[in-house]
Amino acid sequence: MQDTLESYITESRISLDSRAYKTKSLDKKATLKQHEKSKTHFHHKKSLGQHFLHDSVILDRIFQSIPHDIAAEIDKSVRLIEVGIGLGDLTKRLLSKYSLLAYEIDYDLITQAEKNYHHEIETNRLQLVQADVLKVRHNDSYLLSSDYFLVSNLPYYIATAIILQALKDTHCKGFLVMTQKEVAQKFCAKQKDSTYCSLSLLAQSFGDISYLFSVPKEAFNPPPKVESAVFCFKRGKCHYTQDLESLLHFAFLAPRKKLFSNLMQYDKLRDKAMLKHIFQTMQLDENVRAHEVGLQEYCDMLHIYNAMKKDKQ
Repeated sequence: MQDTLESYITESRISLDSRAYKTKSLDKKATLKQHEKSKTHFHHKKSLGQHFLHDSVILDRIFQSIPHDIAAEIDKSVRLIEVGIGLGDLTKRLLSKYSLLAYEIDYDLITQAEKNYHHEIETNRLQLVQADVLKVRHNDSYLLSSDYFLVSNLPYYIATAIILQALKDTHCKGFLVMTQKEVAQKFCAKQKDSTYCSLSLLAQSFGDISYLFSVPKEAFNPPPKVESAVFCFKRGKCHYTQDLESLLHFAFLAPRKKLFSNLMQYDKLRDKAMLKHIFQTMQLDENVRAHEVGLQEYCDMLHIYNAMKKDKQ
C-alpha cells in the first residue's frame, strides 16, 4: 500500500451538497422513546461500513478524552465536528456540552436524527449536513473554513483518507477518532516500532499524536472483524512539506531494505555521491533502515540536500 498523502485522497472536488433540517416540536419523552426504537429497528448498511458503537463505557471515555485546552475553546474559537453520526450515541454526549456540526452520508440516519434532535436543530445547537465527507471542501479548507476539532467513530474504509485530509488542513486544530486498530497503531507508532511507517512520520510532522486505548469488537453492533482503537492528534509545530512527503514515501518503499537503497529510487537523491555525503554529514550508517530514523533526521536530510543544491547553482 502506498503511504503517500495524495494516494488516499479523492481527486475530485465538489461543492458541499447540504440541506436545511427543521422538524416540528415533540415532547422529550416521545423523542427519547422514538430514538431507542429507531436504534432497535435500524438495519446497518454494509456498503457504508456501518458498525455502531453501543458500549456506554467506551462512549463516555471517548467524550471525556477531548483535550482540556481544546474543550475550553469549543464554541468560542473552535467548532466541534462529528463525521458519521450513526445512531447518535456519541452525538448525544457531544450535544450535552457543546454545539455540533455533523456530517452524515446516510439519508436514513439523517432523517432519524432530525426526529431525535429536533430541539437542538431548532435552537441551532446541531447542524446536520448530508454529504460524502471525502468530497467536502470549503475553499482551501476541508470540513470548515474556520477552526474546528473533529470527534468521530470513522468508517474503516475511509478513515485514513479523512485523517490525512484533516492533518493537512490548518483549520483542523486536532481530532479524536476511532479507527481500525492497525490504522491507529501506524499513525501513532514511534521510531523503531514495528508499525512505524510514513503515516507515523506524516502525522508527527503536523503535531502531537497519541494512542489512547483499544476497543473490542463486542462494543459494536454489528461487531467488525477486527479490533478498533481511539487516538488523538493536536496540531503543533509544522515540519510538513511536499518534499518531506515524497522523501518518506521512498524511504519506506521497501521497509525491509536499507534506507540508502530506498532513497536511491528518489529522483532528487539518485546521485550516489550526494546521498553518501548526506549520510556522512548526518553520521548515519548506510545500513540503517527507514524505521530506525526519526522525523528530525528526515527533515535534516532535506535541509542538507537543499543546501548542496544551492551551492551548486
